[in-house]
Amino acid sequence: MRKVLIAYDGSEPAKRALEYVINFARDHAATLHVCLLNVQQEPMLYGEYVTGEIISQLQQSMTAAAVQELEWPADQLKAAGLACTTYTALGNVAEQVAALVQQQGCDTVVMGTRGLGSFTGMLLGSVATRVIHEVSVPVLLVK
Repeated sequence: MRKVLIAYDGSEPAKRALEYVINFARDHAATLHVCLLNVQQEPMLYGEYVTGEIISQLQQSMTAAAVQELEWPADQLKAAGLACTTYTALGNVAEQVAALVQQQGCDTVVMGTRGLGSFTGMLLGSVATRVIHEVSVPVLLVK
């Protein structure tokens, strides 16, 4: 059985990446276990009045949003007969993807890419590019 990590953020490219994995498994009669990951970027907080309680509430809210974001794709995978485990994380997407790949022993990462182009990607940086450099397994980008 192959273990595939799908980095899912709810965007159209992420939905196409999910569809690609489902179609691949169906077309090739592949037995896959999918690790479905949503990473929420932690906000930058400034000021003297930010307490530990406020930070904790923000983190809980972001984790709840991540859990909710993964409900639909998890249902799609289960309906397609694929084993699926959901994971949420806070922080840098590339670092969290790399950590889960290592922790769960995933052999492939599948993720959508928005295809910003070379100039915009150079200015903004690309999450996909950072993931490629962080992980030691193949990364399949779906446009």
